[in-house]
Amino acid sequence: MNKICDLHIHSKYSGGASKNIDINKIAFNCNVKGIQLVGTGDCLHPLWLIELKNNLIEYSSGIFCTLKIPNVNFVLQTEIEAIWKNTSKIKNVHFIILFPNFEKLDESIKFLSNFGNLAKEGRPKIYRSAESLIFGLKSIDEDIEIIPAHIFTPYFGIFGDKPHFNTLKEALGYGMNQINCIETGLSADPLMVRSISELNKVSIISNSDSHSTNYHRLGREATKINFNKLNYNNLVDSLKRNKIIKTYECKPSQGKYYYDGHRPERHCDNKDYYCSPKLNINVCPYCKRKLTRGVLARVQDLSDQINPFKLNFQYIVPMLYLISIVLGGSEYDRGNLSIYQNLVENNDNEYDIWEGRSNFDNIPENLIKAIHKIRDGKFWFIPGHDAVYGKLQFEN
Repeated sequence: MNKICDLHIHSKYSGGASKNIDINKIAFNCNVKGIQLVGTGDCLHPLWLIELKNNLIEYSSGIFCTLKIPNVNFVLQTEIEAIWKNTSKIKNVHFIILFPNFEKLDESIKFLSNFGNLAKEGRPKIYRSAESLIFGLKSIDEDIEIIPAHIFTPYFGIFGDKPHFNTLKEALGYGMNQINCIETGLSADPLMVRSISELNKVSIISNSDSHSTNYHRLGREATKINFNKLNYNNLVDSLKRNKIIKTYECKPSQGKYYYDGHRPERHCDNKDYYCSPKLNINVCPYCKRKLTRGVLARVQDLSDQINPFKLNFQYIVPMLYLISIVLGGSEYDRGNLSIYQNLVENNDNEYDIWEGRSNFDNIPENLIKAIHKIRDGKFWFIPGHDAVYGKLQFEN
């Protein structure tokens, strides 16, 4: 069986997250999107953990659901920020962690509490080297899965410009042998990952990293995974054995760290600046400070092969975002939400539309044309940079 999965989200206890998130809203909106297996987000946080234990029932070994929406499954998941000194410099790197059950999660909480305050925020800061954390968690249970998150993003990606590791071995030591997969992040895609030979042996997954339950955030990227049977051990096995059917990707230029640049808020006259890394411009021409170096620059630094793999992935855009671009207004306008709901109800869920379902009764003609253009790849983005998302453009 194949399941569309979003294995990296956040709860209301993470910085910048909506305070209206609850586990039933996640399940309900995943059902609308077509996400069948989703991470719980922030399962180390004590208050969120109480909500998880009170509302989740075990569907199968290590896989959970809610009573209200039983067809959407959950896996215990968090993201942490590992902080340690490497060659006299402080490194900050994000990792996704999956847990096989509440018992092993509780043991992991005791272990991680020695190195950080788990109650301070949903994505806790853990003051320990990545290598030490990997082996510490693996000593609790071999099936705890540790995944480098959004690996190229500038501030917290393992290969990003600020941590600036050039190899997994440099970052993780012998812990690199415990890494089965990596996450692309919104500003990268599998083509970029597979340009680096060291990553040939790891699986590639894509997730939303959503900080809300809004339809244009939750499930904006996802991974279709093959399971023999839906349980936690088979999930880990699928990641280890690269049973990835496909990933659903934003075009990297849509992501907010694709190009090098400075966002308008950095300048008193509100000027925006971005450029291709091929131009080799390191200093902003407006403020004379160092540019935020984007994902594409780091991929070009590290690339050492022409992609040797046949890759299966699909570029999409969040449907509600597309509606707001085509019809005007925002993703929060009632009229746009009404059209989104009609469109989804006509086709069972959003991902079914991207897979080709086309019941477009009572849908505006210009929106139908835009959907076909996305499906056909006839779109591009003015590149995102320095925390500014890219701007959607259509080919004529």
